[in-house]
Amino acid sequence: MIDRRQWLQGGLAVAALAAAPPLRAQPATPRARLKLLVPANPGGGWDQTAKAVAATLQATKLVERIDIEHKPGKGGVPGLAHFVEQYAGDPDALMVGGLVMCGAIALHRPAVDLAQVQPVAKLTTDYLVIAVPRESPIANGKALAEAMRQRPQSLSFGGGSAGGVDHMLMGMVGRAVGADLTALKYVASSAGTDFAAALKKGALSAGIAGYSELKDGLADGSLRALAVSAPRGLFGVPSLREQGINTELGNWRGLFAPPGLNPTAIASWTTLLQQMAGSNDWKAQLDRHNWRAAPLYGAPLRRFVDDEQMSARVVIHLLKIQS
Repeated sequence: MIDRRQWLQGGLAVAALAAAPPLRAQPATPRARLKLLVPANPGGGWDQTAKAVAATLQATKLVERIDIEHKPGKGGVPGLAHFVEQYAGDPDALMVGGLVMCGAIALHRPAVDLAQVQPVAKLTTDYLVIAVPRESPIANGKALAEAMRQRPQSLSFGGGSAGGVDHMLMGMVGRAVGADLTALKYVASSAGTDFAAALKKGALSAGIAGYSELKDGLADGSLRALAVSAPRGLFGVPSLREQGINTELGNWRGLFAPPGLNPTAIASWTTLLQQMAGSNDWKAQLDRHNWRAAPLYGAPLRRFVDDEQMSARVVIHLLKIQS
């Protein structure tokens, strides 16, 4: 779970959502087609999620044909607008989204936001890793905190879209360690592959991304992990909290339906995705990408998304993040 509510001490009190029991699963009716919109470039977390969902739905014979479309830019904001305009009323269309989009909406304040779409399923939580190039003199989280306090203007952080979860974590860490937030530089990227390549070359001081997006570089030694944003260490990497940095953050991802669908159409997708999430094929995808299962559906999911959007607006404001 995201720990922003505990982190925003003294200025914000957002009630934690009660854990909602999952909807009762029923046998799903297989579908002929799914048009799956990824509001980002190939290579990042949303693209990985889309491909994992597609592979599982076809392996379990729940969907016969799946077409994936990419519409990148600004943390998914243009893709969201495209989804609403082009797919309104289409019962065969879904869009990948999540916390990154909440942050981008809070930053860019577009005319179209998540109120215009219908959350169908929250699927995963992915904790973030802060990594540096192999040759970096920054050895661990404590050294990073010291550098952020003493020479913030000399550091450049890379990650996903401006205002997204990676950008938020940089600001949250900076605030936790007492850094000058206005001096920290963030370099946004819309493709995980581009970002990882720049980090390996030493073009950035540090990078922030989900473990699945960095694991190749960590495995071959071109990158070194400093900390993970989980409550406790994961992947052999100590958490921020374990190194004296009092913050944590989890990046959730899910699927949304376009506007104009009736409750029966939404319920059909919910039932199908519940069956997918309970399959061994999906559990294999979770293991492969080091994701944590985080299922949520129905009215509790709608409330969760609305709460996350409100929380993201406050975080973006307090961290002075600008586009």
